[in-house]
Amino acid sequence: MVFFGAKWLLRSKAIVKLPIAEKIKNFTINRSGLYSVCILGGGYLKTSVGFKILISKSNSQEKIRLKENFLKWRFRKNREIGVEYLHFEIENIGEYHIEIQNPENLTVKKSRSILQSDKPIQSVEILIKESVSVAKKLFGVIFLVLGVNISFWGIMLAINPNPFG
Repeated sequence: MVFFGAKWLLRSKAIVKLPIAEKIKNFTINRSGLYSVCILGGGYLKTSVGFKILISKSNSQEKIRLKENFLKWRFRKNREIGVEYLHFEIENIGEYHIEIQNPENLTVKKSRSILQSDKPIQSVEILIKESVSVAKKLFGVIFLVLGVNISFWGIMLAINPNPFG
């Protein structure tokens, strides 16, 4: 249980990382699966009209359908707070192209605090990483908690076979 819980929660191989001000970048995906577009630099983000992230296959200009996450998972990557903003499914491996339109319409803050100022757009980065589905993440949390709990009780019973009497 602990193994599957940790595997599902910690699966996050980074594919490409770019400053949001760069706007255009090519990258390669080597295996099919679920991927997420993350915003690094803050734990809260708000988009205005005009901000858009587009991903397309480099050789055919076929657009990849991006879906906004219902639960915007927060995480830390190299001591930076990040938010999983969009996710997409890749069936064909190869070269892809990311384009960021109107990055100035994205507001990023460290948290939801009202009194906090916005982070400068130069300090915000985009990360594309491997991801798992929401159901697997929830099961990962449950399996991790149950696995640690079962291990703890196993150790306790090995040390003291009769703990309640």
